Amino acid sequence: MTGSAADRGRDLDRAVRMAVDEVNSTGGVNGKRIRLTVYDDGDQPARARELARKIASTTQAVAVLGQVASSAAIAAGEVYQAEKIPAITGAASAAGVTKNNDWFFRMLRDAEGQGRFLADYARYEFAARQIAVLREKGTAGEEFAVAFRDRARTGGIRIAADLEFLPAQAGDPNCMAGIVRKLARLPKGTILVFGTQYAETAVVLRALRDGLGPFTAMGYSSVATEALSQQLAKAETDRHAPGYYTDGFIVAAPQLPDVAEYAQTIFASRYKERYGADPNPEAVRWYESASLVFQAIQAKGINATDRSAARRAIRDWLASRDRPEAAAVGTAGPIYFDNDHNVHRDISIGLFFNGKLISAPVQFSQVTDPDQVPGWERLSSSGMVIDAGGTKIVKTPVVYAGIDLNSLDNIDVRAGTFAADFFLWFRYHDDSSLDVHEVEFPTAVSGAQLGKEVWRRTGDGFTTSTYHVKGVFHSDYEFSRFPFDRQTLKIPVQVRNSTSYTLILAYGGAGSGAGNGVASPLASKLWLLQKQIFFRDVVSYRSEAFGNRAAGSQSGIQYNRINAAITIRRDVFGFAVKNFLPLLCILVAVLVGYAIAADVINPRISVGVTALLTTSVLYQKLASDLPSVTYIIAMDYVFFAFFAFCVLFLSLTVVSYETHKLKKHQMTALLNRGGAALTFLSLLTVLAFVWVRFWSQSAQV
Repeated sequence: MTGSAADRGRDLDRAVRMAVDEVNSTGGVNGKRIRLTVYDDGDQPARARELARKIASTTQAVAVLGQVASSAAIAAGEVYQAEKIPAITGAASAAGVTKNNDWFFRMLRDAEGQGRFLADYARYEFAARQIAVLREKGTAGEEFAVAFRDRARTGGIRIAADLEFLPAQAGDPNCMAGIVRKLARLPKGTILVFGTQYAETAVVLRALRDGLGPFTAMGYSSVATEALSQQLAKAETDRHAPGYYTDGFIVAAPQLPDVAEYAQTIFASRYKERYGADPNPEAVRWYESASLVFQAIQAKGINATDRSAARRAIRDWLASRDRPEAAAVGTAGPIYFDNDHNVHRDISIGLFFNGKLISAPVQFSQVTDPDQVPGWERLSSSGMVIDAGGTKIVKTPVVYAGIDLNSLDNIDVRAGTFAADFFLWFRYHDDSSLDVHEVEFPTAVSGAQLGKEVWRRTGDGFTTSTYHVKGVFHSDYEFSRFPFDRQTLKIPVQVRNSTSYTLILAYGGAGSGAGNGVASPLASKLWLLQKQIFFRDVVSYRSEAFGNRAAGSQSGIQYNRINAAITIRRDVFGFAVKNFLPLLCILVAVLVGYAIAADVINPRISVGVTALLTTSVLYQKLASDLPSVTYIIAMDYVFFAFFAFCVLFLSLTVVSYETHKLKKHQMTALLNRGGAALTFLSLLTVLAFVWVRFWSQSAQV
């Protein structure tokens, strides 16, 4: 929470606090609230070790989420292992944090693995002939750079320079000037490998850019955050265009927002609503870390009465997430760990472009079983498959895409459709290609054709093309909270005959170039716009070994899609005026009926029957506005109550008439007053029930 990397500690604090508040708002875990205690180690190993001992001695502490710096994590990890308390880090990348430590788990690949992976990327994607290595001594960055250097040398890449410096020397102008002079002697096109920590990278990067001009650089997950470009933004506004210092910087990025799926995008939306800022990639991993602990507590039925048993149970549950079949649920996808307790997920390649961190135009997808990859022979023959140290890798191009909504209309809940008008754009590297005739809309009912291109631009090695689309789309509506319902209308876009190994669709943000300028796309006055979410997802289609029945195995074809998800809510006030006013009139008629003398039975019966029939007609009218549903909706409870009021009134009318004939006038008056009071109190009870169960819960969604 303090020191040069305090903003990374802020990400940890915010993400975990958000996870704790969310789980407590739903009753906690196993009926117990989760309590969060925050400690600040300042990224100092001695302080981290001291705090680890304090945490371990705390009676109710069952798990630790931290640390940020690898040096602090290694120091604290020794205590966690000795005192047997489980810990998860979403940031510290040094191999020693989790290696040979049964009690520490990591939500990303270690620095060494990232170094080897990026070295292969430099060799096979950039055809690198030589690199220059910058190593910050004694850090995870040095582990990354050494692994990168050794892998590159094995692959025939020349090490033109191997320069090291201490963290304190990063801010020394003389030291940086000396490094610049050495690098300036190297041939153009030399790739610089940044083995620097996040805290020092901005200073080093600025010194080298100022001294050398533009160059290609590569770094590890510590710097895979837009906070890096934000640190340099002020210097850029003074002298350079935005992104000058970071553009072209390639990083190993465990999470990237443009390829985030729905759950991660929803998390980012909630995070921004709460804190007023987009989450950095580390925040996602910290949020997932908290979720893992909650899942372990729930799965093991843990309580805090036996601290040692609770800690052991959490550790054992985490360790048992060691294969895909046992993976835990994660915000950014399934979570399981390798033998060294590193999460087993692909490494994405991030690229700083115009000051933003996006997916690089080509990604490397590792393949464990080629037989399970559709069209493997075609991929191999086209040169898209690499054999990197015995590991098969597919070079997969990335196409950035976006949807700019113009309007949403004709929301037909009975037919399960809605109409949409939008601009769809694609941006792709000039070295790749996109057959727009293969673009399809899997939920389209009618229309939804790309048609003629309406805008095109080329520059910076990319081509952007935009198309105007109109169509009617299918949607799955859900009515359990009707009329307090919220609906999410989704428009998925995919490329036919393109699997996740031949094309990755990444969400490229707004900016079709068509200039629609529409603030709200919702045209219907019956609905109110809640939010717009744009995300990428992967859908799988199962087939039997792709036609090879003899193989006897099930394989999946995965398609990348981008999606627009527009959440709307019904205009409850307008609905209430239209539908509740007749019900209010019925209620008034029933209450007035209780005031009619008990011996005047015919008018009272007429009031009751009319109220009952009118309620039935209104109920049938409401049902005709919705498709057939097999569950009870919120509005059903209101109508059930009114049916009960009518039946109660008719029953008491008959009973009070008989008591009046028997001259039991006190009993007759009591029945009428009691019926009116019971009707009024029952109505309040029903409304309170609907409010708590449906409306208040819907307001929190």
